[in-house]
Amino acid sequence: MSLRYGKRAHTEFHLPKEIKVMKKLIPLILSSLLLVTSFTGCGNRVTNEYYDAHFFGFDTYITLRFAKEDADGKAISEEYLKNTADECAAILNDIDLLLSAHNEDSQIYALNREINMMVDSSGELLSVLDTAYTISELTNGAYDPTLGDLVELWNVSDGGPVPEDVEIMESLLHTGTDKIVVKGNTISKVDSLTKIDFGGVGKGYATQELLKYLSTTDIPYGLVSLGGNIGVFGTKEDGETYKVGIKDPNDPEGIIGYLYLSNGFLSVSGDYERYFEEDGVRYHHIIDPVTGYPAESGLRSVACVSSNGAAADALSTALFVMGEEEALKLYEDGTLVFEAIFVTDANEIILTDGLMKNGSFELTNDNYTIFGAPAENN
Repeated sequence: MSLRYGKRAHTEFHLPKEIKVMKKLIPLILSSLLLVTSFTGCGNRVTNEYYDAHFFGFDTYITLRFAKEDADGKAISEEYLKNTADECAAILNDIDLLLSAHNEDSQIYALNREINMMVDSSGELLSVLDTAYTISELTNGAYDPTLGDLVELWNVSDGGPVPEDVEIMESLLHTGTDKIVVKGNTISKVDSLTKIDFGGVGKGYATQELLKYLSTTDIPYGLVSLGGNIGVFGTKEDGETYKVGIKDPNDPEGIIGYLYLSNGFLSVSGDYERYFEEDGVRYHHIIDPVTGYPAESGLRSVACVSSNGAAADALSTALFVMGEEEALKLYEDGTLVFEAIFVTDANEIILTDGLMKNGSFELTNDNYTIFGAPAENN
């Protein structure tokens, strides 16, 4: 798939060779969080070690978890922590105004209804588009940010119904990154019916931007969770890592095991949360850019770890569409540096080499086996 950017700087995605695993672990963080309050206001809770804020945005539940002491061990005021959480909510509102395909005030909403559009001089939208196009190119189009019309056609969030084949075929004619051209700070559409949807990269980008902001504050470590996207920042004095529960696709109230994560991003894509059923068939929200139908790759979920939040988000979608075999080829190629957990429809868990070697994943569910894992993990 060709890129039509001209000269541009590629985003580099790197994951440390080892993910540090320590015996002492901080509390479990599940990617599914309770709705406490609206997007514009935070529901806050203070524990002995952490300040938690919960709110809603980006069509998902969000949590922020901040350390209550600074790097010198001095207490951080609750007012400072609350103001930091409020600033995070404001940042998310700004990103929503930039990337949402559904917010009528957003730049993407406007672009989807225009042929040409001048974009923000800061280049933020161009940066997201660049990451999306890079992942699309390197995955041979398994992730495609131009599926906006297909997303609307399937309307999974509102329960369908299943589109007609002719509608899907017509919509596919208007997809592909070659339909969008960037020149300077102008985005042009070759096809007026092409629609961009950053649903597969936006939450990861937002998580990344929050961690970038939090690195400028007095908060030394913590966690940000936007639905299936988690970002961890800073290092605790005792070297503890985050223990993240990976959901069980067959029982979303349960987990398959724990991933130990520090200083990085985790994004999970699966077929078990956003779907509808028609005539006994389940149709999930992850669209295969080739067929126009929900992907049938033999996978139930993919958890992708990267040092880049937007890349982790887009990659988890692409890897799900590609399926285990092609996804592992991409991993072994090494052009994109990431780690991943694949859960198949046969209840097998496949770990990439990095996770296998450093023991960063702990299986706790007897209904699953780790493919190729040492005997003690099976």
